[in-house]
Amino acid sequence: MIFKGDLKLRRRLYDRRFWAVQALVLLVTSFHLLLEAVEAAAGRDLGRVYVVIMYSAYFLPIVYASLNFGREGAIPTAIWAVLLAIPSILIGHRGLDRLMETVQLLTVIALAIIIAGRVDREVAARRRAEAEEAARRVSEAKYRGLFDSAGEAIVVFDRKGIIQEANVATGELFVRPVPALRGLHLGELVGAANAEKLARIAHDAEPVSGDLMLTPREGVQRWVEPVCSVVSGQAGNAVIQALFRDVTERREREHDLERYAQRILQAQEEERRRIAREIHDGSLQSLVLLCRRLDNLEVVAESELPAALRRALSDTRQSAEAIADDLRRLSRDLRPSILDDLGLAPAVRWLVNDLERRTGIRGRFATTGSEQRLSTDVELCLFRIAQEALRNVERHACASSVTVALAYEGECARLTVRDNGRGFQAKDALSKPGVSRSLGLQGIQERARLLAGDLKIVSAPGKGTRITVSIPVC
Repeated sequence: MIFKGDLKLRRRLYDRRFWAVQALVLLVTSFHLLLEAVEAAAGRDLGRVYVVIMYSAYFLPIVYASLNFGREGAIPTAIWAVLLAIPSILIGHRGLDRLMETVQLLTVIALAIIIAGRVDREVAARRRAEAEEAARRVSEAKYRGLFDSAGEAIVVFDRKGIIQEANVATGELFVRPVPALRGLHLGELVGAANAEKLARIAHDAEPVSGDLMLTPREGVQRWVEPVCSVVSGQAGNAVIQALFRDVTERREREHDLERYAQRILQAQEEERRRIAREIHDGSLQSLVLLCRRLDNLEVVAESELPAALRRALSDTRQSAEAIADDLRRLSRDLRPSILDDLGLAPAVRWLVNDLERRTGIRGRFATTGSEQRLSTDVELCLFRIAQEALRNVERHACASSVTVALAYEGECARLTVRDNGRGFQAKDALSKPGVSRSLGLQGIQERARLLAGDLKIVSAPGKGTRITVSIPVC
């Protein structure tokens, strides 16, 4: 088994510079021995200064080996220097001089090895940094490929909103060359308000509350769904990455469905209006005429018909009157003329009074704000919601009282229907389309949504129900 250190040492043995260092150590030792021999023959002492200078000369080749080869070069060079210096120390010196030379040589070698260790650590750190940089470049290249080939627009910007990176899809979405996007403020692309919203979403980890509408330079409005996250930038700083998924086609389909649903509701209302008019002008008038004729017959029958026939005639007349009342109520439910003639508030008040008259449920109606006529769509929407809510109170709530409040609040109209009935689980009711109450609530929900309204249903078993609908009127 060959260890990693052995492989490094073997590579050093094939390096000419390594052998040049060893030759330099040998040259220093040879010069030292020659000088000592000459001075000894002359009977002179070189002195301790010479010894310091001479052994310091070993420092240069050992340090050179340390800097170039690390510990794998410094340790063999130090051992080589010690082996060459031992004969001079042991033979040519005695006593304190021998000890001082030994300490000095070992000090030089220790310093060189310490330097070699430091060099090794720096070399290792440099190699790790180079490896990390290479890995980062590979990762960045892969990321760049994914980034540029992504089908959705991706923008990377800093905390100040300055765009640092953008992919090809971003340029296509905003009709700008990608290089021209770098350095721009995000607000120039999506608007200042949207830019602040995106930064806030990423910083506070808030969920996206809706799609954003953009108007690129060609003037065609686009809808995008933003997905933001905080990532690490190239310099290690935190940046925000925003992915814009183009949902324009989806929004257009949703808008088409809404318009289709509105047309269906309009067609239903027109059909209700037509049926109500036909009932009022046709069947109801015929029944009224029939009642008048039966009245005339009752007058004649007082003297000419037996009592049994008179009673039968009276019962027939009452049945005709009851049918006429039912047709009147049906006609009003289909399309109350009071809504068209007097407006929303009188029509809702009539609903509450009619409920109390028919069922005995105490009803209270109140208005706040400046009472005014609203658009036909808004008035009809709120009237139908009030009608359905009161129908649910009558059929399902088992309530003894109901309160209806209509508030005119400038930019919106708010309708609130509250009862003291048995209540229900609102979430479960909305998720069960087979239940009659659920169908009514879903109808309320759909009507409010078509007019961009806000619906809140608060209910719990045994705690009654409160339905609040706010519809913009501007």
